[in-house]
Amino acid sequence: MDEKSLLKHEEAEEDDEDLSRDGRGWRGYCSRENWKKRLPISSWAASYQPEYLFNDVLSSVVISLTEIPQSLAFAAIAGLPPQYGLYSGILSSIIYGILGSSKDVSIGPQVLVSLLVSNYSIIHVDDNLRHSADFIILLAFCSGIIQLILSFTRLGAIASFISTSVVIGFGNAASLIIIIKQLKFFFGLHFTSTSIFDELWQFFGNLGETNHWDLLVGAVTLLLLLLLTKVSKDAKALQDRREELDLTRWQSICLNILWVISIARIALVIIMMTLIAWIMTDQGYPDAISVVGNVTGGITLQVPQNITNLQAYQAISVAIIVVPLMPFMLDYTVAKKYGRINNYKVDDHQEFLALGVCNVLGSFVSAYPVTASSIRSSIMNEAEVKTGLSSIITGGILFLAVMFFTPIMEFIPTAALAAVVIISLIPHIRLKVHRQIWKVNKMDLIPTLATLICSLLIDVVYGIVIGIAVDLVILLLPIARPHFSMRISYSGENQANAANPFMSPAYIIQVETSVKYPSGDFLAEHLYDMTRSTDYVRPIILDFTHVSRLDITAVEYLGQALKDFHRVGAKLVFAKLQPVVYVQLSSADLNHMILAGSIEEAMDIIAEDVNQS
Repeated sequence: MDEKSLLKHEEAEEDDEDLSRDGRGWRGYCSRENWKKRLPISSWAASYQPEYLFNDVLSSVVISLTEIPQSLAFAAIAGLPPQYGLYSGILSSIIYGILGSSKDVSIGPQVLVSLLVSNYSIIHVDDNLRHSADFIILLAFCSGIIQLILSFTRLGAIASFISTSVVIGFGNAASLIIIIKQLKFFFGLHFTSTSIFDELWQFFGNLGETNHWDLLVGAVTLLLLLLLTKVSKDAKALQDRREELDLTRWQSICLNILWVISIARIALVIIMMTLIAWIMTDQGYPDAISVVGNVTGGITLQVPQNITNLQAYQAISVAIIVVPLMPFMLDYTVAKKYGRINNYKVDDHQEFLALGVCNVLGSFVSAYPVTASSIRSSIMNEAEVKTGLSSIITGGILFLAVMFFTPIMEFIPTAALAAVVIISLIPHIRLKVHRQIWKVNKMDLIPTLATLICSLLIDVVYGIVIGIAVDLVILLLPIARPHFSMRISYSGENQANAANPFMSPAYIIQVETSVKYPSGDFLAEHLYDMTRSTDYVRPIILDFTHVSRLDITAVEYLGQALKDFHRVGAKLVFAKLQPVVYVQLSSADLNHMILAGSIEEAMDIIAEDVNQS
């Protein structure tokens, strides 16, 4: 077996071993162990302990009561009636409890994703605009299909092309847009706008019509939530030090009550404000506080509308690129965070699978795209949730809420929901990180600012696409224009002197990255420029220490460079080749090619050639 065949055989054996080890081969994929991995419920259900039940039930109740007001508010951000937020939370919670790889993640409506899909709630009908959930539900279905494909083909790594820089730019832009849009609810104003700038103009123009009851409700809700968030951190710290503090029985009881109040902060504050609004209405002041109003109860199982309409797919074509990936990035970031805190492994392919099933099946109950909620996930972690049973129970409670308790939701104040939205945005507002980016790598600010500015001026979906494009240009630029380090070297007696006046030192050019088709032409042109001198005879040694692979385009360009050097009577030597590159160049059978194992060997070849001439 020749060297080339041996190398390929060894690589194939290594690939087969890797596939068998991680279950990527078909036999591994169909194995019982892999299917158990794809159904995390089979693992935690088999080892479930009775003492887990208290934490799972407590967290599910708290998360349900937290998710209900969030769902109503987030649906409004998406441009949908409030009940669609509830639809999005029911199946997604149940499915993620079965398929999700993180026990601490709460899947459902999310504030940033709601804004991401908001433009697709408006459709053109006879030259008029009207709100409709059809396109967003279709977008959920398509996103789920793509997420499932990425999971089954194990191509989830494509999501890594959405860099932290783009996510930061999107998070800051989306947070700013949402806060501006919530101001009218916070101040009790009623107007419509066509853009974010028109929203600001209308807000300041109508500020004199502020509903002071709404402003009071919104301000009190926001202050209470901020206060209880601080209390939550202190309660968590005390809980962690409970054994050290040697608390009395009453102190322990008080600490437990404080802990429950802190994790249920959103639910408790919203219940209090809803009760106030209901009392005001009952006392004959129905218009004093603006409330959500009618929330349609019940849930319908139906096939997504326009599923066979090609024009509908054309309308959501750009979103289909972004929506499957950005929610995954948000979910995976949250899942990894709590996986590290609680010492368990999160599987990215499993997260794609769970999100895909959530979106596909959710679209049949009129759900829109979902992802992990940072606020609700932090509450689940604070509640010390034990298993995915908590998510399943949460889905059941949400189902009961949408079936029987929607009349109560009608009295939730919109100003209180605006405060909940603002609190939900806190984890996504990252202003200080820009200073860190400036210190670490100033180039990373370019995609961040591109995403931020384009999201504000155009649309968040196009802002993300433009940010990714800018990021890819920055990523590919070093590949297309690799850095070369050049030095002059002598070897032994290989120096110009009176006895050998035609001798000249060699240029050693070290290529610091792999040579692929964008950089092959650049390298060949660089070498060609060096040979344009009419009396050029200096040999060149290409140090390929850091070159791990070539492609066919790069090989062709290197073949052209060899011809250019032969034409002017100079030598071009390839040195310090890695095995794969050595096989590639040997197989190419290029004319005038010289291969050397080291720089010293290359210098000796050049010296011998000069001496012979």
